[in-house]
Amino acid sequence: MSPLAVVDQAPLQVRALFARFNQVNDPAVSEFTGSIPEKFADAVNRVASQKIQTGDFVLRNRAVLKSFIKKFHSEAGTLTEHVRSSIELLDDPAARIVVSTHQPNLFAYGRVFKKIVLLETLKDAIEELDRGGSSRIVNLFLVVDHDFVDESWVRLAQLPSMQHSSGVMELRLPVSESKRWQMVCNMPVPSELVVHNWKRQVKSWIKSTAGADMRSVFIDNLEQFWQHVEASYERAKSHADLNSFLMSRVVNGAWNYSTLFVRLSEISSVFEDGFAFLISNSARYSDALRRAENMFMSCGIDTGVSPSSYLHAPVWVHCRCGSKASVKIVSKNGDLVLAGPCISCKKELELNLGRQNNLDLGGCNNIHDLSPRAIPIPLLLARDLGISCYASGTGGIGYLVDGSIVSGKLGIRLPLTLIWSSRDIYEGIGQRKAAAAMPSENNIELYLQLLEKQNAEYEKRMRPLLSMRAEKIRAGEPIDELLSQLFELKEGQRRIRQQISLAKKIRNIVSLSPCFIDYAVNFGMARTEQAWRNHLVKDGRLALPVVFQPT
Repeated sequence: MSPLAVVDQAPLQVRALFARFNQVNDPAVSEFTGSIPEKFADAVNRVASQKIQTGDFVLRNRAVLKSFIKKFHSEAGTLTEHVRSSIELLDDPAARIVVSTHQPNLFAYGRVFKKIVLLETLKDAIEELDRGGSSRIVNLFLVVDHDFVDESWVRLAQLPSMQHSSGVMELRLPVSESKRWQMVCNMPVPSELVVHNWKRQVKSWIKSTAGADMRSVFIDNLEQFWQHVEASYERAKSHADLNSFLMSRVVNGAWNYSTLFVRLSEISSVFEDGFAFLISNSARYSDALRRAENMFMSCGIDTGVSPSSYLHAPVWVHCRCGSKASVKIVSKNGDLVLAGPCISCKKELELNLGRQNNLDLGGCNNIHDLSPRAIPIPLLLARDLGISCYASGTGGIGYLVDGSIVSGKLGIRLPLTLIWSSRDIYEGIGQRKAAAAMPSENNIELYLQLLEKQNAEYEKRMRPLLSMRAEKIRAGEPIDELLSQLFELKEGQRRIRQQISLAKKIRNIVSLSPCFIDYAVNFGMARTEQAWRNHLVKDGRLALPVVFQPT
C-alpha cells in the first residue's frame, strides 16, 4: 500500500468514532451511537422501511421552504428541470427529505461534497428498490451561512505542495480585523483581483508540480472548473454566495443532481414554531445540555461544545452591523426577552418575544434576525420539516451526541444519522511528488520516530563534548581535535534535521484533506463523483477508504 494510505488512517468502523462517548454507559448515548449504519446498504434499507407520517404542520413548513429554495437556485443560475421537479415534491405528503448541512467554505473540501453524493446515491437506490412505487426522496443541502468569517475554512483553502515549506499551499480570502466577526452571509464578495490571483496560484502550482506529459490535461480540468467559479462570482452578492453557488453549479450542473440548496440565514420563518418551542422549553433544553456536558466532562471527554453553552438561548440574534449576539433569555414585565451583546460591535441587543405563556414569533417584526445555534439545527429539521435522514461530518460528532440527549428530553425524534467517515486515497500531482520524496521506509510516522531518535542520539553524543570544550577553553588547552569531532557530529545532525523537515512536509501533505480544486484538477468533476458513487454502490462500507484509480 502507498504511504499515502497508511498515515493517519481513520477507524474502519464508523461507530469507532464514538467509542469515547460510550464510556459513560448512558442508554440514550448507546442507543444513538448504535443506530448509526456502517454500510450504505443498511442506510438504504433503514430509510426505505420508514413509515411516512407527514402532517399538515410539516407540509405548511415545507411549503414556506419552497420559495427560499427557488430563490437560491434562481440567483445561482441552477434552477434546472431536475431541481424544479424536486422542489415540487415538497408538497407531496409521501415525500421523504434527506439533509446535509455545512458552512459555505472557500472551495470546500471533499467531505462536504461527499455528504451530498451519499444522499443523492441513497435517494437513487431507494427509488430503484421501489421502482414504479411511491418512494419520492428530496435531497436538501442547508447552507449554514450565519457562521463568522473568522472560521478558518470559510476563508482558507489548501492544496498539497512540495514547493511550500509546510507542504501546503494556501488560497486565502483577505479579511480585515474589523470584518472578522461578520456573518459570512454579510461578507462582500472578494475583489476580481483576489479571484484572479487564486487562479494564478493554482495554475502555477500545476505547472511546478505536474509532469510535462499531463500538464495540459490538468490545466484543462482547471479551466472547466473555473468556468463555474466565474459564473458563481458574476451572480454572487456575498462571499457565502460565491462558495454556495459554486457548490450548486458543480452538484446541479456538472453532476446534474436534483439536490436542493437553501440558505439557513433566510429560513427563520420556516422554523418559527420550532424557535418558539425551544425558547418556551429553554429550561429543559439547558438542563439537558448541562447534564450531558457534565456527564462527559466527568469522564474526561471533550465534546467540543462550549461548557457555557447551556447558559445561552438556543438561537442567535442578528445585529444590524452584520454580526450576531449570543443571547440569554430574560423575563421583563412578563415578557420573554432575548438579550446580549453583539460579538462584533458590542451593542446590547434585545428582542421582545411577547408573553412567556403565549410566545408569538409571528408577531415579532424581527423573526428574520433569529437563527439556530449548532445543536438545535438537526432538532429543528426533524421537528419542523420531518426529515428522514441527516448526513453529518466527523467534525461535529460531539454536537450530535449532545443533541441526541437533548432531543430525548424535549420529545423530538431524531432522524437516522449517517456519517461517511472514510478517507480518500489517491496520488494527485501534489501527493505524487510527496510519495517520490519518501525514503524506502513505507510508514512516515515510524520513519519520523526513527529520525527523532537519531537526532536525540546526536544531542546525547555532543553534550559531553561541548562540556569538554568549555573546560579546555578555561584551562587554555588546545581544542582543534575536539572541534573536528563536534563539526562532524553537527554535520550529521544537520542532515538528520533536514530529513526531519522533509518528512514532516510529506506527512502534512499525506494527512491533508485538500479542497475540491485538488479533485477537480486531478480527476475532473465527473470522475470524482463517479469514484465516490461507485464506492457506495459496489462496496458500501462507510468507514473504508475510497481508493481513486491513478490518472
